[in-house]
Amino acid sequence: MRYHIRSLFAAGLAVLAIVLTAPSAIAAIFSVDTTPPRMAVSTTAPSTVTFVWRVVRFPGSLVPNPGTVSSPNGVFLVNGAVVGTVNRTLSRSTPGTTTANETLIYSESVTVPQAVAFRAVKERAQIVYQRTFTDSSGAISPLPASQTGTIDLVPSGPGSEAFSISQLSLSFDDRTRVKVLPKGSRLRAIAELNTSGSGLFRAVWEIALASSTAGTPVFRPLALVRLPVAGGGRRIITSPPLPTGFEGTNLVRLRITEPQTRFDDEPVLQYYVTPESPSAEDQEPRLMLITSPGPGTPLTLTTRFAWQAVPGAQLYKVEVYGTTAGPAEIPSDAEVTTDVPLDPNPDTESVQGLRPLTGAVVPGTQTEIRLQDYSLRHLPGNRHYQWTVKAVGEDGALLGVSPPREIYKP
Repeated sequence: MRYHIRSLFAAGLAVLAIVLTAPSAIAAIFSVDTTPPRMAVSTTAPSTVTFVWRVVRFPGSLVPNPGTVSSPNGVFLVNGAVVGTVNRTLSRSTPGTTTANETLIYSESVTVPQAVAFRAVKERAQIVYQRTFTDSSGAISPLPASQTGTIDLVPSGPGSEAFSISQLSLSFDDRTRVKVLPKGSRLRAIAELNTSGSGLFRAVWEIALASSTAGTPVFRPLALVRLPVAGGGRRIITSPPLPTGFEGTNLVRLRITEPQTRFDDEPVLQYYVTPESPSAEDQEPRLMLITSPGPGTPLTLTTRFAWQAVPGAQLYKVEVYGTTAGPAEIPSDAEVTTDVPLDPNPDTESVQGLRPLTGAVVPGTQTEIRLQDYSLRHLPGNRHYQWTVKAVGEDGALLGVSPPREIYKP
């Protein structure tokens, strides 16, 4: 930082007056600069930078005026706040010439902690490293005995961009997105994030218990999440154990509070808790009759899934499975209008061993459903899928299952 005089003429007169009147034991700091004035630092690891301080000393006397110019420490500043300190003294002694200003050179290597760079990125600011140098001989008015110099340290490279979340997906710990399980079972949810930049990720795991999901779900906090993120990439966050003591449909989600996201809705997982543990059943589940949608119906928010009731069913579970990746073929009008509620030669083996991509659970009193947006979001467009509906009894036993039927999502 250079000390400024209003004009060169005024500066010359002031210096001349100081030289003529100053006692021999007084000097002053004229300016403090760095070479280079600006350097880049990493955000993914501590960075060591080396630069030079140039301190100009004004002797202020007609006789040799020795002295010591020193700085006891340096500080890191982000938006004017001290975020770190380097406790190392820089000191140089000089014999004190009488013919011209003296330039003192100090070489310094500084390690910038990753936490300092992390904070600078979070506040979208640069880091300022600052030192104050003081002359042991004192001050000569209007020149001070101390001057402060700075160097700008700019976060750059991977992780220096603004912190953001580009994608969030949820599943249960077995990678399914819809669960039916007995009361008291162990269950967790897993969130997968795609991040860029660096910052502090904040979110809340929230649960809507079965007592509130019959109407508009009421979510309550389950656990807070705080995760420092340095550099972009994939992050996995596991929920605490989910409550499974409430019979019926429960919902779970991860609500992100920082950084702000542009997601229209947070993904939501659904799990249904049955009254009792499932028991083994000797009889085969009956073949269920699907009444809607017809073959060739496109999958949208308005698509109605319907089936005939199964006696004794306490809940129905709709599951959607992936098929071989590839574009969907748009069916003809004849295929769209054909109504074949029960396949004459059902293929019940094509989805065995597969995990559903998404789905929904409804009470046994309900025999139709339209999938919500958070369920359809798990299904990329322009693809074929297969879906089934299953009937589950009071004891958790599988009472019925429909043959897989193909559907496509435009």
